[in-house]
Amino acid sequence: MKLTKRQIQKIRTAHKKALRLEELLSSARQDLSFVISSITKIEGNVDFLQGDGFGFTPEVDNDTHIPVDELLNFAEKGRDINIELVLDNLSI
Repeated sequence: MKLTKRQIQKIRTAHKKALRLEELLSSARQDLSFVISSITKIEGNVDFLQGDGFGFTPEVDNDTHIPVDELLNFAEKGRDINIELVLDNLSI
């Protein structure tokens, strides 16, 4: 199927929007990672997995992460957020 100029422009516009959103997502992940690391003193990174959502991956175990929602649940229950808790509750 040959695309019309209008169809090409629609794809181009949607692609530009996706690229802008990807930049925003990357920035948000970096910000979230910085906040978690600075508060908990656990160095790590934030990633996003489909179905699991945002997760925090400590540098000492770079294969798996703890979902941020789960981390927040522990914090709200008054648990001490430390490296042992994070390592004991890694998923995926």
